[in-house]
Order: sequence, then structure tokens, then C-alpha cells
Amino acid sequence: MSLSTSINTKDIQALLKGIGLAWPKGRFFYCRFESPAAGRALLRHLCPLTSFHDLKGHHKPDVCVNAALTHAGLAALKLDNDLLYSLPEDYRDGMRRRAAINGDQGVSDPSNWEAMWSDDQVYLWVGVYARDEALLKAWADAFCQWVEAKAEISIVGTQDVSRIISSPDVPVYIDDPDSQPEQPALLEHFGFRDGMGNPPIEGLSDKHIKGNGRLSANGEWQAFPAGEFILGHVDTNGEIPIAPKPQAFAHNGSFMVLRKLAQDVDLFRGYLKDQAEKSEQNADELATRMVGRHRDGTPLMKSDGDYDFRYDSDPAGRVCPMGSHLRRSNPRDSFGADFGSLLVDRHRILRRAITYGKLVPTGESQAEVNGEDGQGIMFIVLNASISRQFEFVQQQWVNYGNDFNQGNDRDPIAGTRTGDDKMVIPGDVGTDRATMICDKLKQFVTCRGGEYFFLPSLSAFEALASDVCDWRR
Repeated sequence: MSLSTSINTKDIQALLKGIGLAWPKGRFFYCRFESPAAGRALLRHLCPLTSFHDLKGHHKPDVCVNAALTHAGLAALKLDNDLLYSLPEDYRDGMRRRAAINGDQGVSDPSNWEAMWSDDQVYLWVGVYARDEALLKAWADAFCQWVEAKAEISIVGTQDVSRIISSPDVPVYIDDPDSQPEQPALLEHFGFRDGMGNPPIEGLSDKHIKGNGRLSANGEWQAFPAGEFILGHVDTNGEIPIAPKPQAFAHNGSFMVLRKLAQDVDLFRGYLKDQAEKSEQNADELATRMVGRHRDGTPLMKSDGDYDFRYDSDPAGRVCPMGSHLRRSNPRDSFGADFGSLLVDRHRILRRAITYGKLVPTGESQAEVNGEDGQGIMFIVLNASISRQFEFVQQQWVNYGNDFNQGNDRDPIAGTRTGDDKMVIPGDVGTDRATMICDKLKQFVTCRGGEYFFLPSLSAFEALASDVCDWRR
């Protein structure tokens, strides 16, 4: 099989497109199998998976199913050692063993993770997304019944997920009703619009390229080459990166990072109220500066729509703070046109997150709404290199601030707290907004578990499911 720059969307899992609002209900299954034969039977049962192409057609499926394997799962299929050890070290290590890189310490230390994430218990992630609750239940019930009948296959854990759409009936502001999104928008639990800013991919993306991509030498927005996110394709260096062997196994696949991130809504709102009282400022305005956008997704910077904006006119972060969550996650041209492009472009990630738990309305507590299960984000990232993309962002931009002239100050929303953490919000020249220091930041987001997965192409997944697959010993 020869590699090319063309992309067969029928061979790529739907998750790479993004399983959108048409399928708002979901459930993740974490599975294990005790023999290669049982593992192949499980994979065959899941075939055919939903493809990127399936989401573009006129007759879209009622239920979308995608699947990905851990390194322990591939090893349990008794694949050839040459294949297993051609997989990159970050993926082979797994997330638990790389906790120090990702800042998983304190309450986010792997010793505090949910039990199923210990001892390489999870072999296979199955992501099921449905048009409604009834369709999801029907698929899930049938799958669970099938698994129960198999002695060597088990479901070690599940996670219900769903999309949250803003509504005037469910206020999410802290003390300023005007900060509530006027139009329906996809939200995360802190009340901000979610799912924005993903990089467009050449040959796959058909919208939002302007402002979401990378800046060319002449200052124009461009889509990213597919090889930054999909194996076997040309990357921003004009090369096809080294990938696992054989090439038919890796081609059209991607590496998937999955993290269960609990969001403490009560702590977030309480902290901002306290900071607002201390500084005589608006709590929702402080939240906006910490996040880096308004609640409805509108950029703080002057922009052409929600996506087309730059930071070059704001080097001191007086409009959008250098330390804000979104500026740290995607610095755009914060580091200068030439250096910034080199530093930023190779570290972009494709985010495919979905929330769990119900939205906590203003005036209610998270315990009243979600009980002990809480609420948060099932954070999913797709990338060609876990270490160069996800881990770099997590280590260097989220949990270290030197690139942003923030010293040791960490991301105010997602950073790992170390004690006396703070965020400086510079005052804006020409306005009455004074410089503000948000001190003693709290642990608003906590990692409850997760793993690194390989998301195969549909053809590779079907080959893994085959009894005559020659990748096995």
C-alpha cells in the first residue's frame, strides 16, 4: 500500500470529524478481554464502526460507534512484538506512568483515580453517541447482553455523557445576568461556550478555516496538513512522520488521549465571588479574563466573527491576558509572526470533548444537581504525537508559564495547583479597569482517570478483528 496525501473518509473513524449535536446522548464503555480470540470476537461485534464519511451523507446513522485500544489491549491480542514496539514510547507507557509530565499530582495523582484506571485494566474504549436517550438505551442494553453471554469479555466501567445547550431557563452566570449567552450555545460546566477553536484539516474541513488554522508567511489563515492529526499523511514539515509498522496498521489512524476531568462548579463560582468583592469588580468579568473569551464565545480581541482574531496587537495581555486559559491553549501569534508559527503549529491538538453531569444553575449547588457523581468533561484529544502535541501543551503551556512571561504561574482554569498560585490580569489602558491579581487559585479541575489509546482506521480495526490477521504471531 502506498501512502498519499489524499484522505479516504470512509476509512477514518467519525471521531476525527467530531460527533456533533445531532447525537447529544452518549455512553462510554471500557472493556477487557481475557484471550486473543475473545478480543477479536469483541472487535468483530463492533464492526462496522461509524466513519467520517457516514456523518457527511444524507442518511446519517441514529447511533454512532467508535472504538480505540490501549497498548495493553493490543498486547492482549498477541500482536507481533515488532508492531508493539514500533508504537511510540509515550503510548506504550500510558497516561498513568507519565503523570509527572502531565502535572497529575495532589488530588489528581493516579493513586486517587477511579479504580478501573489501575493495573492496565482497560483494553478497549467504545464511544457510543445517539440521537436520543431511547436509541442509546437500546444499543447499550443489547451490547451489555452480548457481553454478559461471553465468559472472557467484561465491561470494567461506563461513563454517561451528553451535550449541554445554554438556555435562559438555566442561568449559569455568577452575579451578572447580562453575561448569560443570548443564543443557544454548546456549554461546559463553568458556563462558557465549548467546542470552539479546533484546527481545520486539509481535505477534511469545510468551515471555520479562517481564524482557526495556522498563519502563513503572508499572514493568511490556512488549514493544517492532515499529518498533524492523522497518521500516514504529510505534516506541517512537508513530511510523512515516522509511524508504527506495518504502515497498513497505522495509516488513517490517530492517537487518542482520554481524561476524565471533574469540574468543581461551586468552588469556581465561590472563588470568583470572593475575588470580585476584594477588588470591587464583576465576578463574571473576572471569569471572562481567566477563560479568555466571553461566555457566548465572543473573543476579547477585536475580531471578524468568533474565530478570526489575532493577539499581535495585545503583547502585554491587557485585552486578553497572556495567562488566560484559551490564550495558553492556543497562543496563535502571541510569540511573534515567525517564531510563533514554529512554536505553535506543531503543538496544536484536535479536541473532541463531551460533558458529563447536568448543568448546575445559578443559585443551586452541584451536590443538589449531580450528587456524588459530580460533573465535568470527558476530555478527548486526537493527535499524531502524544508527546509533541498533548503532553507539550499540558506541561509547557498549562502547567508552566515561561512562554507567556508568566513564570511559574499556571493555567488559572486547568492548571495543577501547587499552593500559592495566582493569575495577573493587567489593567486596560484607557479604561477604568485596574490591574488585578487573582491570588490563591483553587483546584477547579481535577483528573479522575484516563489513558492513551490508538484509534485505528476502519480497515485496520477490521483486520485486527480477523482470525487470519497476519499482524499476530
